[in-house]
Amino acid sequence: MKRSLVNSSIEWAMDLCKKENFNLPGFAFWTPEEWAAKEAETGRMREVGLGWDVTDYASGNFDKIGAVLFTMRNGSLEDPGRPYCEKMIAMKDGQILPCHFHYEKTEDIINRAGGTLCVQVWNSTSKEDGYKVDEKSDVHLYCDGIAVTVPAGGVIKVTNGNSITLTPYVYHLFYAEGGDVIVGEVSKVNDDAADNHFTKEMHLTIDEDEPVRHLLCGGYVME
Repeated sequence: MKRSLVNSSIEWAMDLCKKENFNLPGFAFWTPEEWAAKEAETGRMREVGLGWDVTDYASGNFDKIGAVLFTMRNGSLEDPGRPYCEKMIAMKDGQILPCHFHYEKTEDIINRAGGTLCVQVWNSTSKEDGYKVDEKSDVHLYCDGIAVTVPAGGVIKVTNGNSITLTPYVYHLFYAEGGDVIVGEVSKVNDDAADNHFTKEMHLTIDEDEPVRHLLCGGYVME
């Protein structure tokens, strides 16, 4: 991805949140200079990865496959006193967040505002079978505490204010329908480095075609 697209995508997400009256915390708007000035007091924030993330999942086509994410709060696996995470995910109408599951994390995915969030689900096969997408077995899950069963590859449409609970080893793919969507995620501690299993490998690089206007959560390396 080009840095210019990362910058503009974060600004698009800011505008969408403002339009939908979804208030982000103050540090969402800090400049790189403000992060540098606050280095001594933000060690915990940087340690647990609070802030922005933008990815096209190495697709080369962000408008089709991608998302803007903002982690508002998170703990660490070593700290039992904060065993949770909360994120905002902004998705453009028609945009896809690719198929994956988590080894440890259970998450509630909430449609906070905008269009409809469509969630396609499958079970995973066993580790011995290579964690393949199970195209046969029904998926059993909960939507706002109500038990739901869908066939493999079934799509659950999550409308404004409603949610779906996704447990470990349930493959899920998101896409926005009928408008841009603000998605909320409330979950166990988030560890993107170790807990995500995608159906294909993805190696994202950034082409620095313009200066950084908004630091990403993986980029808080101070001088």
